[in-house]
This record gives sequence, C-alpha cells and structure tokens, in this order.
Amino acid sequence: MGIHTDQREKPMPQTIDVSGLSPAAVQAVESLVTVLRSQQAAGNGSATLPPAVERLLDTDFHAECEADTSPEVTLADVRAGLATIPGDLTADFAAERDER
Repeated sequence: MGIHTDQREKPMPQTIDVSGLSPAAVQAVESLVTVLRSQQAAGNGSATLPPAVERLLDTDFHAECEADTSPEVTLADVRAGLATIPGDLTADFAAERDER
C-alpha cells in the first residue's frame, strides 16, 4: 500500500491540532508525521508506515479503492454536476447548521 499524493494539493500545514485526540491517536499522528517528513527528505513515497498508523487505516477499503477500475471523476465533472443543483447550497448549509 503506497501513499498517494496529488501534486496539485496544497502543502501540509506546519502544525496539527491534536486537541481532543486520545493518546494513541496522538502517537499515530506523530508517527505519521515522522514518516512523511522522512519520505519527503528522502524523495520517495514507499516507506512502510509505523504500526500505530497501520492500525488506524481501513486496509479493506484501501484494497477496494486500488482494485476499482471505474473511471475517475474529475473536479470539473463534480463542479458541472453541482452547478445543476438549483438554489444556494451555502444558504442550505447555514439553515441546517442553525437548526442544530
């Protein structure tokens, strides 16, 4: 299982808010950050993830995703689909939030 990156993605923030996470989750985040930094320094993305991170991954889901041969949906396709929805989604989100 490799780590997939999209070159168009924004760079990761330098700080990660771990407030509210369990100690095990904080350890997993710290381990992942360490691996990602070492991969970045080495210039590769094939390093093995630490056990604390591996335990958090849904490996069955990742295997299904990698086996999926359906065509990818582009961002342009998503935007075109969303553009056909009548009304203002922002207003809908605000109304739903206000109901809570």
